[in-house]
Amino acid sequence: MPRLTEELIRKRAEHNEGVLADLEEVALHQQELEKIENVEACCRHIKILLLQNNIIPKMEGLNKLKELEYLNLALNNISKIEGITGCESLKKLDLTVNFVGVEELEESVHNMKGNIMLEDLYLTGNPCEDWPGCRAYLVAHLPQLKQLDGKLILPAERIKARQNLPTLQQDLQRAIEASLAKKAEEAGVPVSEGAYTKESRNEMYLEMAAQKEEQARNERRRMGTEAKEPRVVPGVYNARGDLRQCNEGKYDFNFDDTDPTKLIFELAVPKYLDTSALDVDVNPNYVRVVVKDKVTQLKLPSEVHADASKVQRSRVTGSLKIEMPLTQPGRIREKAEKQPDLEPLKPAPTPKDVPRPKAAVSVSNIYKDPRRVSGKQKPVELLREVKTTRLSTEKDSGESIEGLQEEEVEKPPEQSESNPHLVEKPPEQSESNPHLVEKPPEQSES
Repeated sequence: MPRLTEELIRKRAEHNEGVLADLEEVALHQQELEKIENVEACCRHIKILLLQNNIIPKMEGLNKLKELEYLNLALNNISKIEGITGCESLKKLDLTVNFVGVEELEESVHNMKGNIMLEDLYLTGNPCEDWPGCRAYLVAHLPQLKQLDGKLILPAERIKARQNLPTLQQDLQRAIEASLAKKAEEAGVPVSEGAYTKESRNEMYLEMAAQKEEQARNERRRMGTEAKEPRVVPGVYNARGDLRQCNEGKYDFNFDDTDPTKLIFELAVPKYLDTSALDVDVNPNYVRVVVKDKVTQLKLPSEVHADASKVQRSRVTGSLKIEMPLTQPGRIREKAEKQPDLEPLKPAPTPKDVPRPKAAVSVSNIYKDPRRVSGKQKPVELLREVKTTRLSTEKDSGESIEGLQEEEVEKPPEQSESNPHLVEKPPEQSESNPHLVEKPPEQSES
């Protein structure tokens, strides 16, 4: 459940720009508040205080509000009027729909007698109103009242109430006994569902508060403003139980162990960082510095005097210097043997590094099969030129031409010497007609 904090009051005082010193009015209704607190300390000059529709069970934290004029506590769980004796300027008090019963009526009236400025009182909806003499009893005991439950008090009514005061006092005692007897009878009887009681109101407002919180959480998640969980500062030892060595802030540091009497550790923290944000812990075996939840911790090579160590900070650079005297000067713990560094794998040798044979090797004709390729390729003569002679007469010319036409018989292709089965390729055929073979050149008719 939310509390009535200074932050909440300042948030509800937006009309006064969040200033509480001179705040005169503040509305804190429907905030699911359970207690009145921090009002006296923050709002001494408050005049109007609205606290209706909460689940406040007790009137407290109001006595120092000397300038308070209007107090609204309607729709709460108040069962007795108290804690307002010091409110000297109180003029109006609203306690509509609360739980002020006849058992607490006499004491409540006695607590209001000190408020001489009280003129307006509202008690509608309280159990004490069930007693018929409640109004007359209040009018008779509180002469300063001018209006009760929104109805003016006439002088005749006041005179009559004062005359009947002894009778009203006896009736009140009988009403108190009857109320107590009724409560005793109903002690073991379960309350019916939907009954208007303090418990039911508390349960209802708790559900409302949970719903509001869920809606606010969803809105923060949607807007990306949800508060992150606080970071957990790592401990001194790691998961293996060894001293932790880390530099989470990634600050530059220097560790000097050249002096045989002391160890010096310097850490370059931000220059303008407040010193209150630094936490230094010097242990005989380690030094630990926490800078804004970031740990820088180192394991010391030798044991030191933690109580005699000195921590200083430079005003110029802001760096931190820690001097730690050794318990045994001149003796530094032997450092562990350095492990050999692992060498990376060497790349495979490139072709340039591959050794070459000394003798020259010929690679010509490595893709030819000697069984299929002949050693010599002789030219193939398909046609032979024929020399012709021109004759004198036309008659003889035709006969002579026929005699001179000597058809050259194609010589069969010679077989390869190296491969007797390999025969020369026949003449190529025409692409357009595969049966057409090249003809010899035509002879002249003459």
